[in-house]
Amino acid sequence: VKAFSPALKMVVKTESCTFSGFRIYPGHGMTYIRVDGKSYKFINGKNEASFLMKRNPRKLNWTMFYRRLRKKGTQEDQLKKAKKRTMASTVMSRGIAGLSVEDLKAKKGESGDKRKAQRDATLREVKEKKRKDQDEKKKSAPKAAPKAAAQTKGKAAGGPAMKPARSSAPGKTSAR
Repeated sequence: VKAFSPALKMVVKTESCTFSGFRIYPGHGMTYIRVDGKSYKFINGKNEASFLMKRNPRKLNWTMFYRRLRKKGTQEDQLKKAKKRTMASTVMSRGIAGLSVEDLKAKKGESGDKRKAQRDATLREVKEKKRKDQDEKKKSAPKAAPKAAAQTKGKAAGGPAMKPARSSAPGKTSAR
């Protein structure tokens, strides 16, 4: 019994499809022989039908002829892609929204506790300002109350002020 060695490889005779350029392995494909005696090998019925319809394989993007013509999937193409992947973009450091690079670095270096303390201080200031505004509104509200009472005189107490209903469209006089 012979052991399998990687050095010995079985050679398989393959042919290429006349239309698409794909490899045809033994036991696959079909042969078309024209009246003039010229034979054509096709890998499948799609290729044979396209050939019989006189389609140009250079214009069909799934054929090998199209890919070779436009240099798709070549070794150089793969090397170019690998080079593009290895090139790293350089990081540009610049200020954002009015902050310089030094300010940004300083902010980044700050601890979370310091940022939290600043946030709490600004919140306190905003809350104090709101309280002062509300207090001022309360102080000024009693002064405005007598005016409001004078305006509501003659209207039903406790109910919402209602507009009188119109008897006709605006600008027209009634026929009464």
